[in-house]
Amino acid sequence: MPRAEWRPAPGVPWGIAAVVPNWGGDDIMTANKTVTGLRALMVGAASAAVLCAFGATAQAEGVLNGQTIRIIGISDPVFQVMQKIHGQLEEMAGGTIELDVRPFDVLRQQILLNADNSESAYDIVAIDLPQFGEYKGFLRDLSPMIEASGMDMSDFYPAAAEGAVHDGRTLGISIQPHPEILAYRTDLFEAAGLAPPETTADVLAAAKALHGSRDGLAGICWNAARGTALGQTFIQVLGAHGHPPIHLTETSPQHFDIGAITAENMHPWLDDAAAQETAQYLVDLMPYSPPGILNMAWDERVRVFAQGGCAMTYIWSGRSAIYELDPEAEARGNVAYLPHPRGASGRNVSTLGGWYVGIPTNVPEDRVELAWKVIEWLTSPEMMTLYTENGDCVSPRFSVAADPEVVARCPSIAAVDQMARNDQIAAWQRPPVPELQAIVDVLGSEMHEMISGDKTPAEAIEESQSQVDRIMMRAGYY
Repeated sequence: MPRAEWRPAPGVPWGIAAVVPNWGGDDIMTANKTVTGLRALMVGAASAAVLCAFGATAQAEGVLNGQTIRIIGISDPVFQVMQKIHGQLEEMAGGTIELDVRPFDVLRQQILLNADNSESAYDIVAIDLPQFGEYKGFLRDLSPMIEASGMDMSDFYPAAAEGAVHDGRTLGISIQPHPEILAYRTDLFEAAGLAPPETTADVLAAAKALHGSRDGLAGICWNAARGTALGQTFIQVLGAHGHPPIHLTETSPQHFDIGAITAENMHPWLDDAAAQETAQYLVDLMPYSPPGILNMAWDERVRVFAQGGCAMTYIWSGRSAIYELDPEAEARGNVAYLPHPRGASGRNVSTLGGWYVGIPTNVPEDRVELAWKVIEWLTSPEMMTLYTENGDCVSPRFSVAADPEVVARCPSIAAVDQMARNDQIAAWQRPPVPELQAIVDVLGSEMHEMISGDKTPAEAIEESQSQVDRIMMRAGYY
Protein backbone atom coordinates (compact mmCIF):
# COMPACT_ATOMS: atom_id res chain seq x y z
CA MET A 1 0.00 0.00 0.00
CA PRO A 2 1.53 3.38 -1.00
CA ARG A 3 2.28 6.07 1.49
CA ALA A 4 -0.63 8.42 2.20
CA GLU A 5 -0.58 11.69 0.29
CA TRP A 6 -3.20 14.22 1.29
CA ARG A 7 -4.78 16.47 -1.36
CA PRO A 8 -7.92 18.56 -1.77
CA ALA A 9 -10.75 17.24 -3.88
CA PRO A 10 -10.48 18.43 -7.48
CA GLY A 11 -11.22 22.13 -7.85
CA VAL A 12 -11.82 22.78 -4.17
CA PRO A 13 -9.64 24.98 -1.92
CA TRP A 14 -7.87 23.47 1.10
CA GLY A 15 -9.79 23.56 4.38
CA ILE A 16 -13.24 23.97 2.84
CA ALA A 17 -14.26 20.67 1.29
CA ALA A 18 -13.32 17.05 0.93
CA VAL A 19 -9.83 15.86 1.75
CA VAL A 20 -9.06 12.34 0.61
CA PRO A 21 -6.03 10.08 1.13
CA ASN A 22 -4.39 8.95 -2.09
CA TRP A 23 -5.24 5.25 -1.86
CA GLY A 24 -7.10 3.24 -4.46
CA GLY A 25 -10.10 0.93 -4.48
CA ASP A 26 -11.90 0.23 -1.24
CA ASP A 27 -9.25 2.10 0.71
CA ILE A 28 -10.45 5.50 -0.51
CA MET A 29 -12.19 7.35 2.29
CA THR A 30 -13.65 10.83 1.82
CA ALA A 31 -13.97 13.08 4.84
CA ASN A 32 -16.12 16.14 4.18
CA LYS A 33 -14.52 19.17 5.73
CA THR A 34 -16.79 22.16 6.29
CA VAL A 35 -16.51 25.41 8.17
CA THR A 36 -19.61 26.48 10.09
CA GLY A 37 -21.56 29.14 8.23
CA LEU A 38 -19.93 28.57 4.83
CA ARG A 39 -22.87 26.73 3.28
CA ALA A 40 -25.10 29.74 3.84
CA LEU A 41 -22.60 31.98 2.07
CA MET A 42 -22.07 29.66 -0.88
CA VAL A 43 -24.49 31.38 -3.27
CA GLY A 44 -22.42 31.60 -6.41
CA ALA A 45 -19.00 31.65 -7.91
CA ALA A 46 -18.60 35.32 -7.02
CA SER A 47 -18.64 34.48 -3.30
CA ALA A 48 -15.64 32.11 -3.46
CA ALA A 49 -13.12 34.76 -2.45
CA VAL A 50 -15.32 35.85 0.46
CA LEU A 51 -15.60 32.25 1.60
CA CYS A 52 -11.86 31.70 1.61
CA ALA A 53 -11.27 34.87 3.60
CA PHE A 54 -14.02 33.98 6.07
CA GLY A 55 -12.69 30.44 6.44
CA ALA A 56 -9.21 31.67 7.24
CA THR A 57 -10.55 34.04 9.90
CA ALA A 58 -12.89 31.47 11.45
CA GLN A 59 -10.15 28.86 11.67
CA ALA A 60 -7.51 31.15 13.15
CA GLU A 61 -8.65 30.17 16.64
CA GLY A 62 -8.46 27.12 18.86
CA VAL A 63 -5.65 24.63 19.21
CA LEU A 64 -4.98 24.45 15.46
CA ASN A 65 -5.18 28.20 14.78
CA GLY A 66 -5.86 27.65 11.09
CA GLN A 67 -3.45 24.73 10.65
CA THR A 68 -4.01 21.10 9.63
CA ILE A 69 -3.41 18.02 11.80
CA ARG A 70 -3.13 14.50 10.39
CA ILE A 71 -4.37 11.61 12.55
CA ILE A 72 -4.71 7.88 11.90
CA GLY A 73 -7.02 6.05 14.31
CA ILE A 74 -8.85 2.81 14.94
CA SER A 75 -12.49 1.94 14.21
CA ASP A 76 -13.23 1.82 17.94
CA PRO A 77 -15.69 4.05 19.84
CA VAL A 78 -13.55 7.13 20.54
CA PHE A 79 -12.43 7.59 16.95
CA GLN A 80 -15.89 6.68 15.67
CA VAL A 81 -17.21 9.51 17.83
CA MET A 82 -14.61 11.84 16.33
CA GLN A 83 -15.93 10.90 12.90
CA LYS A 84 -19.48 11.53 14.05
CA ILE A 85 -18.72 15.03 15.38
CA HIS A 86 -15.95 15.83 12.92
CA GLY A 87 -17.35 19.21 11.91
CA GLN A 88 -17.78 20.24 15.53
CA LEU A 89 -14.20 19.21 16.33
CA GLU A 90 -12.82 21.27 13.47
CA GLU A 91 -14.82 24.29 14.58
CA MET A 92 -13.55 23.88 18.14
CA ALA A 93 -9.96 23.36 17.00
CA GLY A 94 -10.03 26.21 14.50
CA GLY A 95 -8.45 24.24 11.68
CA THR A 96 -8.56 21.11 9.55
CA ILE A 97 -8.51 17.62 11.06
CA GLU A 98 -7.56 14.92 8.56
CA LEU A 99 -8.87 11.83 10.36
CA ASP A 100 -8.13 8.44 8.79
CA VAL A 101 -9.96 5.66 10.68
CA ARG A 102 -8.94 2.07 9.92
CA PRO A 103 -9.75 -1.48 11.07
CA PHE A 104 -7.24 -3.02 13.51
CA ASP A 105 -5.08 -5.02 11.09
CA VAL A 106 -5.02 -2.28 8.44
CA LEU A 107 -4.11 0.33 11.05
CA ARG A 108 -1.18 -1.76 12.25
CA GLN A 109 0.03 -2.27 8.68
CA GLN A 110 -0.19 1.44 7.93
CA ILE A 111 1.73 2.42 11.07
CA LEU A 112 4.50 -0.09 10.37
CA LEU A 113 4.79 1.07 6.75
CA ASN A 114 4.73 4.69 7.86
CA ALA A 115 7.65 4.04 10.21
CA ASP A 116 9.84 3.31 7.17
CA ASN A 117 9.05 6.68 5.55
CA SER A 118 11.63 9.43 5.77
CA GLU A 119 8.78 11.71 6.84
CA SER A 120 5.63 10.55 8.61
CA ALA A 121 2.32 10.85 6.77
CA TYR A 122 0.63 11.34 10.16
CA ASP A 123 1.28 13.71 13.04
CA ILE A 124 -0.57 11.52 15.54
CA VAL A 125 -1.07 7.75 15.52
CA ALA A 126 -3.29 5.42 17.57
CA ILE A 127 -1.55 2.67 19.54
CA ASP A 128 -3.11 -0.36 21.21
CA LEU A 129 -1.57 -0.82 24.65
CA PRO A 130 0.16 -4.16 23.88
CA GLN A 131 1.67 -2.68 20.70
CA PHE A 132 4.11 -0.44 22.55
CA GLY A 133 6.64 -3.26 22.59
CA GLU A 134 6.50 -3.47 18.81
CA TYR A 135 6.32 0.28 18.16
CA LYS A 136 8.65 1.71 20.79
CA GLY A 137 11.54 2.12 18.35
CA PHE A 138 9.65 4.69 16.29
CA LEU A 139 7.55 6.58 18.85
CA ARG A 140 8.69 9.88 20.32
CA ASP A 141 9.24 10.21 24.07
CA LEU A 142 6.51 12.53 25.32
CA SER A 143 8.00 12.94 28.81
CA PRO A 144 9.59 16.37 28.14
CA MET A 145 6.32 17.67 26.69
CA ILE A 146 4.30 16.34 29.60
CA GLU A 147 6.63 18.08 32.03
CA ALA A 148 6.75 21.35 30.11
CA SER A 149 2.99 21.51 29.66
CA GLY A 150 2.18 20.58 33.25
CA MET A 151 -0.22 17.81 32.19
CA ASP A 152 -1.62 16.25 35.37
CA MET A 153 -0.82 12.55 34.92
CA SER A 154 -2.20 11.80 38.39
CA ASP A 155 -5.69 12.32 36.94
CA PHE A 156 -5.18 9.26 34.72
CA TYR A 157 -5.80 5.76 36.04
CA PRO A 158 -2.39 4.42 37.11
CA ALA A 159 -2.59 1.33 34.88
CA ALA A 160 -3.45 3.56 31.90
CA ALA A 161 -0.59 5.98 32.53
CA GLU A 162 1.99 3.31 33.35
CA GLY A 163 1.04 1.19 30.34
CA ALA A 164 2.66 3.72 28.00
CA VAL A 165 5.97 3.94 29.89
CA HIS A 166 8.72 1.76 28.44
CA ASP A 167 12.40 1.93 29.29
CA GLY A 168 11.68 5.17 31.15
CA ARG A 169 10.03 6.85 28.15
CA THR A 170 6.35 7.83 27.93
CA LEU A 171 5.27 6.85 24.41
CA GLY A 172 1.59 7.76 24.42
CA ILE A 173 -1.30 9.38 26.24
CA SER A 174 -4.36 7.31 27.04
CA ILE A 175 -7.48 8.29 25.10
CA GLN A 176 -9.64 5.15 25.27
CA PRO A 177 -8.55 2.72 27.96
CA HIS A 178 -11.08 0.10 28.86
CA PRO A 179 -10.60 -3.12 30.79
CA GLU A 180 -12.32 -6.38 30.02
CA ILE A 181 -14.75 -6.83 32.89
CA LEU A 182 -17.74 -9.00 33.78
CA ALA A 183 -21.22 -7.54 33.25
CA TYR A 184 -24.19 -9.25 34.86
CA ARG A 185 -27.95 -8.72 34.91
CA THR A 186 -28.84 -7.47 38.37
CA ASP A 187 -32.56 -8.14 37.87
CA LEU A 188 -31.99 -11.79 36.96
CA PHE A 189 -29.52 -12.31 39.80
CA GLU A 190 -31.85 -10.73 42.35
CA ALA A 191 -34.84 -12.76 41.16
CA ALA A 192 -32.80 -15.96 41.52
CA GLY A 193 -31.33 -14.95 44.89
CA LEU A 194 -27.76 -15.01 43.54
CA ALA A 195 -24.88 -12.92 44.86
CA PRO A 196 -22.50 -11.13 42.46
CA PRO A 197 -19.82 -13.63 41.33
CA GLU A 198 -16.42 -13.04 42.89
CA THR A 199 -14.72 -16.26 41.75
CA THR A 200 -14.75 -18.40 38.63
CA ALA A 201 -16.56 -21.03 40.69
CA ASP A 202 -19.25 -18.42 41.43
CA VAL A 203 -19.55 -17.64 37.72
CA LEU A 204 -20.09 -21.29 36.88
CA ALA A 205 -22.66 -21.70 39.64
CA ALA A 206 -24.61 -18.62 38.53
CA ALA A 207 -24.42 -19.62 34.87
CA LYS A 208 -25.78 -23.06 35.73
CA ALA A 209 -28.62 -21.62 37.83
CA LEU A 210 -29.73 -19.10 35.18
CA HIS A 211 -29.11 -21.05 31.98
CA GLY A 212 -32.48 -21.96 30.47
CA SER A 213 -34.40 -20.42 33.39
CA ARG A 214 -36.44 -18.69 30.72
CA ASP A 215 -36.70 -19.25 26.98
CA GLY A 216 -33.63 -18.16 25.08
CA LEU A 217 -31.55 -17.31 28.14
CA ALA A 218 -27.97 -18.62 28.30
CA GLY A 219 -25.90 -18.43 31.45
CA ILE A 220 -22.97 -16.51 29.97
CA CYS A 221 -21.61 -15.01 26.74
CA TRP A 222 -17.89 -14.78 26.06
CA ASN A 223 -15.26 -14.69 23.32
CA ALA A 224 -14.94 -18.31 22.20
CA ALA A 225 -14.29 -17.87 18.47
CA ARG A 226 -11.09 -19.38 17.10
CA GLY A 227 -8.15 -17.02 16.85
CA THR A 228 -7.53 -13.69 18.57
CA ALA A 229 -10.87 -13.65 20.39
CA LEU A 230 -10.30 -16.92 22.25
CA GLY A 231 -6.55 -16.41 22.59
CA GLN A 232 -7.14 -13.15 24.44
CA THR A 233 -9.85 -14.78 26.56
CA PHE A 234 -7.36 -17.36 27.77
CA ILE A 235 -4.70 -14.75 28.58
CA GLN A 236 -7.14 -12.54 30.48
CA VAL A 237 -8.62 -15.38 32.51
CA LEU A 238 -5.09 -16.65 33.18
CA GLY A 239 -4.34 -13.22 34.66
CA ALA A 240 -7.20 -13.65 37.12
CA HIS A 241 -5.63 -17.01 38.02
CA GLY A 242 -2.37 -15.34 38.99
CA HIS A 243 0.11 -14.60 36.21
CA PRO A 244 0.82 -13.50 32.60
CA PRO A 245 1.57 -15.83 29.65
CA ILE A 246 5.33 -15.21 29.88
CA HIS A 247 7.67 -15.01 32.86
CA LEU A 248 7.55 -11.29 33.59
CA THR A 249 9.37 -10.03 36.67
CA GLU A 250 7.04 -10.01 39.68
CA THR A 251 7.47 -6.71 41.52
CA SER A 252 5.02 -7.59 44.31
CA PRO A 253 2.49 -10.40 44.70
CA GLN A 254 0.65 -10.70 41.34
CA HIS A 255 2.01 -7.39 40.06
CA PHE A 256 4.39 -7.66 37.10
CA ASP A 257 6.81 -5.27 35.38
CA ILE A 258 6.06 -4.48 31.72
CA GLY A 259 8.30 -1.43 31.50
CA ALA A 260 11.64 -3.26 31.26
CA ILE A 261 11.18 -6.70 29.68
CA THR A 262 14.36 -8.70 29.01
CA ALA A 263 15.13 -11.90 27.12
CA GLU A 264 14.88 -13.86 30.36
CA ASN A 265 11.26 -12.79 30.71
CA MET A 266 10.30 -14.27 27.34
CA HIS A 267 9.97 -17.90 28.42
CA PRO A 268 6.33 -19.04 28.12
CA TRP A 269 4.38 -19.60 31.34
CA LEU A 270 1.58 -21.82 30.10
CA ASP A 271 2.22 -25.17 31.71
CA ASP A 272 1.48 -24.80 35.43
CA ALA A 273 -1.56 -25.31 37.68
CA ALA A 274 -2.94 -21.81 36.97
CA ALA A 275 -2.91 -22.47 33.23
CA GLN A 276 -4.56 -25.87 33.73
CA GLU A 277 -7.28 -24.29 35.86
CA THR A 278 -7.83 -21.58 33.24
CA ALA A 279 -8.22 -24.13 30.47
CA GLN A 280 -10.62 -26.24 32.53
CA TYR A 281 -12.72 -23.16 33.36
CA LEU A 282 -13.22 -22.46 29.66
CA VAL A 283 -14.33 -26.04 29.09
CA ASP A 284 -16.71 -25.80 32.04
CA LEU A 285 -18.34 -22.65 30.60
CA MET A 286 -19.43 -24.43 27.43
CA PRO A 287 -22.67 -26.08 28.71
CA TYR A 288 -24.00 -22.70 29.90
CA SER A 289 -23.12 -20.74 26.75
CA PRO A 290 -25.47 -19.76 23.91
CA PRO A 291 -25.79 -21.67 20.64
CA GLY A 292 -23.02 -20.71 18.26
CA ILE A 293 -20.58 -19.99 21.08
CA LEU A 294 -17.72 -21.51 19.07
CA ASN A 295 -18.06 -18.58 16.65
CA MET A 296 -18.92 -15.84 19.16
CA ALA A 297 -16.59 -12.86 19.41
CA TRP A 298 -16.34 -9.21 20.42
CA ASP A 299 -19.52 -7.18 19.96
CA GLU A 300 -21.66 -10.21 19.15
CA ARG A 301 -21.48 -11.32 22.78
CA VAL A 302 -22.52 -7.82 23.87
CA ARG A 303 -25.44 -7.64 21.45
CA VAL A 304 -26.77 -10.98 22.66
CA PHE A 305 -26.44 -9.76 26.24
CA ALA A 306 -28.14 -6.46 25.36
CA GLN A 307 -31.12 -8.31 23.88
CA GLY A 308 -31.57 -10.58 26.89
CA GLY A 309 -29.87 -13.65 25.45
CA CYS A 310 -27.46 -14.24 28.34
CA ALA A 311 -27.31 -13.38 32.03
CA MET A 312 -23.60 -12.48 32.10
CA THR A 313 -20.95 -11.49 29.61
CA TYR A 314 -17.29 -10.67 29.59
CA ILE A 315 -17.06 -7.25 27.91
CA TRP A 316 -14.61 -4.50 27.10
CA SER A 317 -16.12 -1.77 29.25
CA GLY A 318 -16.38 0.76 26.44
CA ARG A 319 -18.75 -1.52 24.57
CA SER A 320 -21.34 -1.10 27.33
CA ALA A 321 -22.58 1.84 25.28
CA ILE A 322 -24.20 -0.73 22.97
CA TYR A 323 -26.98 -1.14 25.54
CA GLU A 324 -26.49 1.65 28.08
CA LEU A 325 -27.21 4.25 25.39
CA ASP A 326 -29.95 2.23 23.66
CA PRO A 327 -33.39 2.85 25.18
CA GLU A 328 -34.71 -0.28 23.45
CA ALA A 329 -32.14 -2.66 24.97
CA GLU A 330 -33.53 -5.07 27.57
CA ALA A 331 -30.28 -4.94 29.54
CA ARG A 332 -30.26 -1.15 29.86
CA GLY A 333 -30.46 -0.05 33.50
CA ASN A 334 -30.22 -3.65 34.74
CA VAL A 335 -26.47 -4.21 34.64
CA ALA A 336 -23.68 -4.12 37.19
CA TYR A 337 -19.96 -4.56 36.59
CA LEU A 338 -17.16 -6.50 38.25
CA PRO A 339 -13.46 -7.06 37.62
CA HIS A 340 -12.56 -10.51 36.30
CA PRO A 341 -13.64 -13.09 38.88
CA ARG A 342 -10.57 -14.70 40.39
CA GLY A 343 -9.36 -18.25 40.07
CA ALA A 344 -8.26 -20.44 42.95
CA SER A 345 -4.80 -18.88 43.14
CA GLY A 346 -5.47 -15.44 41.65
CA ARG A 347 -7.03 -12.10 42.47
CA ASN A 348 -9.88 -10.04 41.02
CA VAL A 349 -8.05 -8.13 38.33
CA SER A 350 -9.10 -7.10 34.85
CA THR A 351 -6.94 -6.66 31.78
CA LEU A 352 -6.55 -3.09 30.61
CA GLY A 353 -7.00 -2.65 26.89
CA GLY A 354 -7.67 0.32 24.72
CA TRP A 355 -5.97 3.02 22.79
CA TYR A 356 -3.33 5.70 23.16
CA VAL A 357 -2.23 8.56 20.93
CA GLY A 358 1.43 9.16 20.21
CA ILE A 359 3.80 10.99 17.86
CA PRO A 360 6.04 9.07 15.44
CA THR A 361 9.75 9.91 15.54
CA ASN A 362 9.71 10.76 11.82
CA VAL A 363 7.25 13.63 12.28
CA PRO A 364 9.11 16.81 11.21
CA GLU A 365 10.40 18.82 14.15
CA ASP A 366 8.40 21.88 13.15
CA ARG A 367 5.16 19.87 13.56
CA VAL A 368 5.89 18.19 16.88
CA GLU A 369 4.65 21.06 19.05
CA LEU A 370 1.36 21.21 17.13
CA ALA A 371 0.91 17.43 17.44
CA TRP A 372 1.47 17.61 21.19
CA LYS A 373 -0.99 20.48 21.65
CA VAL A 374 -3.64 18.47 19.79
CA ILE A 375 -2.95 15.40 21.95
CA GLU A 376 -3.34 17.56 25.06
CA TRP A 377 -6.65 18.84 23.74
CA LEU A 378 -8.04 15.49 22.57
CA THR A 379 -7.24 13.82 25.92
CA SER A 380 -8.42 16.69 28.14
CA PRO A 381 -11.26 16.14 30.66
CA GLU A 382 -13.52 18.41 28.63
CA MET A 383 -13.05 16.36 25.46
CA MET A 384 -13.44 13.07 27.33
CA THR A 385 -16.77 14.32 28.62
CA LEU A 386 -17.80 15.35 25.10
CA TYR A 387 -17.04 11.85 23.81
CA THR A 388 -19.39 10.33 26.39
CA GLU A 389 -22.13 12.65 25.16
CA ASN A 390 -21.76 11.14 21.70
CA GLY A 391 -21.53 7.41 22.32
CA ASP A 392 -18.17 6.55 23.90
CA CYS A 393 -18.56 5.17 27.44
CA VAL A 394 -14.87 5.30 28.35
CA SER A 395 -12.61 7.67 30.23
CA PRO A 396 -9.09 7.29 31.62
CA ARG A 397 -9.49 10.21 34.02
CA PHE A 398 -10.67 10.21 37.63
CA SER A 399 -12.07 13.72 37.17
CA VAL A 400 -14.39 12.67 34.35
CA ALA A 401 -15.67 9.70 36.34
CA ALA A 402 -16.57 12.13 39.13
CA ASP A 403 -19.05 13.95 36.87
CA PRO A 404 -22.60 12.82 37.79
CA GLU A 405 -23.87 13.47 34.28
CA VAL A 406 -21.16 11.25 32.79
CA VAL A 407 -22.00 8.45 35.22
CA ALA A 408 -25.72 8.79 34.48
CA ARG A 409 -24.98 8.26 30.78
CA CYS A 410 -22.38 5.56 31.25
CA PRO A 411 -22.62 3.59 34.53
CA SER A 412 -19.65 1.43 33.50
CA ILE A 413 -17.35 4.46 33.84
CA ALA A 414 -18.08 4.72 37.56
CA ALA A 415 -17.55 0.97 37.98
CA VAL A 416 -14.20 1.07 36.17
CA ASP A 417 -13.18 4.11 38.20
CA GLN A 418 -13.76 2.15 41.40
CA MET A 419 -11.81 -0.81 40.06
CA ALA A 420 -8.89 1.50 39.26
CA ARG A 421 -8.96 2.88 42.80
CA ASN A 422 -9.02 -0.69 44.16
CA ASP A 423 -5.98 -1.77 42.12
CA GLN A 424 -8.14 -4.19 40.11
CA ILE A 425 -6.98 -3.10 36.64
CA ALA A 426 -3.61 -4.05 35.19
CA ALA A 427 -1.81 -4.17 31.85
CA TRP A 428 0.60 -7.07 32.38
CA GLN A 429 -1.84 -9.79 31.24
CA ARG A 430 -1.11 -8.84 27.62
CA PRO A 431 2.60 -7.97 27.83
CA PRO A 432 3.82 -5.48 25.20
CA VAL A 433 6.23 -7.74 23.35
CA PRO A 434 6.50 -8.19 19.57
CA GLU A 435 5.53 -11.86 19.88
CA LEU A 436 2.25 -11.22 21.72
CA GLN A 437 0.07 -11.78 18.68
CA ALA A 438 1.88 -15.04 17.93
CA ILE A 439 1.17 -16.18 21.50
CA VAL A 440 -2.49 -15.21 21.10
CA ASP A 441 -2.70 -17.06 17.77
CA VAL A 442 -1.34 -20.26 19.30
CA LEU A 443 -3.72 -20.11 22.24
CA GLY A 444 -6.64 -19.16 20.01
CA SER A 445 -6.13 -22.29 17.95
CA GLU A 446 -5.22 -24.77 20.70
CA MET A 447 -7.98 -23.67 23.07
CA HIS A 448 -10.54 -23.83 20.28
CA GLU A 449 -9.65 -27.46 19.64
CA MET A 450 -10.03 -28.00 23.38
CA ILE A 451 -13.48 -26.42 23.79
CA SER A 452 -14.58 -28.17 20.59
CA GLY A 453 -13.78 -31.48 22.29
CA ASP A 454 -10.85 -32.45 20.07
CA LYS A 455 -8.20 -32.07 22.80
CA THR A 456 -8.10 -32.33 26.57
CA PRO A 457 -7.06 -29.30 28.62
CA ALA A 458 -3.76 -30.99 29.42
CA GLU A 459 -3.04 -31.63 25.75
CA ALA A 460 -3.92 -28.08 24.72
CA ILE A 461 -1.78 -26.60 27.47
CA GLU A 462 1.20 -28.79 26.67
CA GLU A 463 1.06 -27.98 22.96
CA SER A 464 0.65 -24.26 23.62
CA GLN A 465 3.71 -24.21 25.87
CA SER A 466 5.73 -26.11 23.27
CA GLN A 467 4.72 -23.90 20.34
CA VAL A 468 5.33 -20.62 22.14
CA ASP A 469 8.68 -21.92 23.38
CA ARG A 470 9.71 -22.56 19.77
CA ILE A 471 8.55 -19.06 18.76
CA MET A 472 10.73 -17.48 21.42
CA MET A 473 13.75 -19.61 20.51
CA ARG A 474 13.39 -18.69 16.82
CA ALA A 475 13.25 -15.04 17.85
CA GLY A 476 16.63 -15.53 19.53
CA TYR A 477 15.70 -14.78 23.11
CA TYR A 478 17.33 -17.96 24.42
